[in-house]
Amino acid sequence: MLRQPVCDHRPVLVLIALAVGGLIPIQTAANSRLRLSVGNRPVVSALISFSVALLVAIAVTTAMQGNPLPQFAPGTSLPWWLWLGGVMGVCFVLGNILLFPRLGAVQTVVLPILGQVVMGLLIDRFGLFGAPLIDVTLPRITGALVVFIGIVVVLRAGKAAKVEGDASGLELWLFRLLGVAVGVGSSIQTAVNGYLGTIAGSSLHASEINLFVGVCLLFVAALLTSPRQLVRRPTPGPWWMWLGGVVGAVFVIAGATLSPLIGTATTVIAFNAGTIAAGQVLEARGAFGARKNPLTVTRLVGLVVIFLGVLAVRLL
Repeated sequence: MLRQPVCDHRPVLVLIALAVGGLIPIQTAANSRLRLSVGNRPVVSALISFSVALLVAIAVTTAMQGNPLPQFAPGTSLPWWLWLGGVMGVCFVLGNILLFPRLGAVQTVVLPILGQVVMGLLIDRFGLFGAPLIDVTLPRITGALVVFIGIVVVLRAGKAAKVEGDASGLELWLFRLLGVAVGVGSSIQTAVNGYLGTIAGSSLHASEINLFVGVCLLFVAALLTSPRQLVRRPTPGPWWMWLGGVVGAVFVIAGATLSPLIGTATTVIAFNAGTIAAGQVLEARGAFGARKNPLTVTRLVGLVVIFLGVLAVRLL
């Protein structure tokens, strides 16, 4: 039997997934910088980012599927939690906007991974949000503990790199807990979108719904908290501060496209690896507004340990 052509392209697809994962710290940096140009209003900057992402997703879905409207079968049951994907997407973007200037690129990247791993195991164990039941084995639990140890190493390695404006004391740990919570929401979003894709016509249609819910929530929040800023033109800033929405759309579309081709586990691992590496590069070079924080051997070891733990949780 001849091997399917997709197998020949698998290494290339994995490299694409790594590159897409590497864009996430850029999205976070762009949205954080955009916040400064809209009166320091994170809700407004998140609304702009989601709106751009929604427009890009609609264009891509129309081009690839022929119809941007979801295709729900008559009589399809829509559980209440079906809309949580958009809610959690909003929490992810807002959380990263708040975390990036206080914790730096690396902590903003690695702390959500702990939340993703723990919540991912719970979703697998109990089949939450329409996800299939998957055994939570001892090696997978060990992998989660390894992730935690790696994050502790990274946090301890970053103690000597504090600069003015960083969070400290109780505030620091509250922001770190927020980082973990952002990861929990990210896993919920992934599970919900996976189920939504099976009943909405495609994963691309599910992404549209996710982004549309986010835009609606953020628009209402902006009306309640920052109505005047909605009619003001953002102050000038670097060109890259507009990249947040584009990167968000690329990430959602790439996940929907790559998962069926190389598998969900491989896609997520590649995304995480790319994100971890890019977050470190941003801090090491002080790129895209990140505070400069050179790579140390201890922190490098911690990042490798985190990646190995994620690998164990996803594959064992």
